[in-house]
Amino acid sequence: MFTTLLLERALEKAGLKKKFKNALISKCCIDSRECTENSIFFAFKGEKTDGHNYIPELIKKGVICIGSEDVIQDENYIQVPDVVGFMGVLANERRKLFHGKVIAVTGSSGKTSTRQLIASMAAVSGKIVWATIGNLNNHLGMPLVILNMPLATEVLVLEMGMNHSGEIKKLVEIAEPDFVTITNIGNAHIGNFASHADLAAAKLEIFNFSKAVVSANISDPYMKKWIDEHKNSRNIHTYSNEEVAAISEDFDELPDFMAENINCAANVVFAALGIWPDLKKSVEKCVLPGMRGEVKIIGKRTFVVDCYNANPQSMQKSIENFYKKYALKESKECTLILGSMFELGNFSEKMHKELVNSLKNFTLLKAVFLVGCEFDKIKPDFLNCKKLVFLGDIAEIKGSLPEEGAFLVKGSRGNRLERLFDFPEVLK
Repeated sequence: MFTTLLLERALEKAGLKKKFKNALISKCCIDSRECTENSIFFAFKGEKTDGHNYIPELIKKGVICIGSEDVIQDENYIQVPDVVGFMGVLANERRKLFHGKVIAVTGSSGKTSTRQLIASMAAVSGKIVWATIGNLNNHLGMPLVILNMPLATEVLVLEMGMNHSGEIKKLVEIAEPDFVTITNIGNAHIGNFASHADLAAAKLEIFNFSKAVVSANISDPYMKKWIDEHKNSRNIHTYSNEEVAAISEDFDELPDFMAENINCAANVVFAALGIWPDLKKSVEKCVLPGMRGEVKIIGKRTFVVDCYNANPQSMQKSIENFYKKYALKESKECTLILGSMFELGNFSEKMHKELVNSLKNFTLLKAVFLVGCEFDKIKPDFLNCKKLVFLGDIAEIKGSLPEEGAFLVKGSRGNRLERLFDFPEVLK
């Protein structure tokens, strides 16, 4: 939320001069259906539709429209060479007007849960918080989060996602965070990099290209190396995984990797606010997105649904925690339903083989269903493993699930493993 004066200033920075009536911008949108009077619509050409087609009707509704095509001559239409670039300029201008604290988080896994925990901890500590919504964590989504921030906000929590080198740098330049943290440096999107070190360098852009106070985990070798190199030139708050055990004891109903997220969130909040947050109250009030470890009980079956995304580290942690809780502690028959891990590139075959080989350590598993093309490629190497069932698609699982027990549903988003819950035999 901001005024048209800010819009004029951003346009001037982009080399354009335009005057508007002094008014409050109520909302910024990239979906024309969400637009209301006095909002701004950014038009993009998508695979299925072109946002420019909606501009004439939106103009009639009193919406300011920004696009790259010569659509209409109207005082409320602004043509710019690069809509994405201008969104970034406008968001940066809005950020410069914000006098609260900006916390940014990235990482290979757990960043959404950690983002939500940071927001909850800051709110429980008495602050008015605005945070990334859903998956608005890229070059399109993050500017929208900043632009739609309410005027009364005191703490802004931003999630920063990346697939390639340089993406975090651009997000940091727009957001200019005051405090930054990395949940972990794993193998997510490693297929887009030559090595794990290159992937780590891309994550570390959040430290390198900001002037922020750094909250860093010294248990991670890449972060530890960065700290050693910058300890005399940067304000750094450190913590370690040694603190996770105590948190796990206090939240024994949560998996260990969630305790790691709590630890990361609490430390960056402590760095930002100077107080250790009330962890119990914060976790109770924290709303986590769906398909990230949610538990569904259907008849005699207990499903742990963690299929929003997956990489080798998150897959291994999820399996270990699931097995520890349901097989070892509760003595339930356990079944794994695992989807292929994507964006691993040349490392994919090796990492899928390593994962399947590691399953030999979990002797109490009743069955393991391996879904998708990446698992199918390694099928010839595991023909003698009777517990393993290779499926091309989750739909092929119909009629094969045990009628009771605990089930972990985990895989990359592209598998759409949640379709499992559309099958009648699962719902009964």
